[in-house]
Amino acid sequence: MLEWFAANSDMLNLVANWAMVVIWIAYLQIFLRSFRRQTLPKIVINRAAGSSLRAACFVSNMSSDAIYIESVIVKIETSTETVMCRITDFDAFDDHDESADPKLRTYQGPLAPSQYTSLGKFDDIIAMVARRKELDSERLKSAGGAIAIEITIIADYASEDLLIGARRTLRAEWQGDHWRLGEETPYTEQIRSRAERKRISQMLAAID
Repeated sequence: MLEWFAANSDMLNLVANWAMVVIWIAYLQIFLRSFRRQTLPKIVINRAAGSSLRAACFVSNMSSDAIYIESVIVKIETSTETVMCRITDFDAFDDHDESADPKLRTYQGPLAPSQYTSLGKFDDIIAMVARRKELDSERLKSAGGAIAIEITIIADYASEDLLIGARRTLRAEWQGDHWRLGEETPYTEQIRSRAERKRISQMLAAID
């Protein structure tokens, strides 16, 4: 046996060296995947403080670095119509003092890791979209059936050369004498593919 090892030592060393290379490549892949997972941007859109249209819409930054919110886009779909617009900045009709700090009149701005901001109550979000589309918010809510409210957040992230984004749809249904609001999916969809992120700029240009 020892003679066989001695006679084939060169081949055994080669096999051992290749085995070590394979092991190190596997460790490198695991490390890179773990590092990429930790540095991927993640934005969470959620309902908070209630389950009616008076509930608040929270946007949380669960990324490892800060994000900069560039735009907030809302799409509202009823049984009769679909409307979409940007609500990033408030206007004179949104009950915000024009003489106040400009930072208090926009959703735009940086959001640190593990921090969140509120977009306000869903009822107010519907009213804001209706106002900007010159519609009656009560008409939207009385159109029959459910109301689907899609919130899209578009942001900058330090380690990415393209805009990032996230979207989530919530659905309000009339139950007896009140609206019941719930999420359509258990998670926030992250807009991460390069193709989708390239379409973000086109979407921004097309939306009022």
